[in-house]
Amino acid sequence: MQWFKGQFVQSNIVSGVLAVAIWGVICYLAVAQIQIPDLLTAGGMSILAFFFGAKMGQRDGLQQAVRKIEEFSKGG
Repeated sequence: MQWFKGQFVQSNIVSGVLAVAIWGVICYLAVAQIQIPDLLTAGGMSILAFFFGAKMGQRDGLQQAVRKIEEFSKGG
């Protein structure tokens, strides 16, 4: 339960559920051969961009921390 709370605070749960829901609707509309509104596609892309962009920000921060630790351990 603690993991869930931590992920919810970071918006991972919310963005994941929204991405699955919106892309599920887009897939349904595509299979049913119904025109997909541009707003729905833009919303889906925005949520995925946020979801993966947040992951990239975490990775960049981790890399910066590792570099600072390496510099510190070398005496710099």
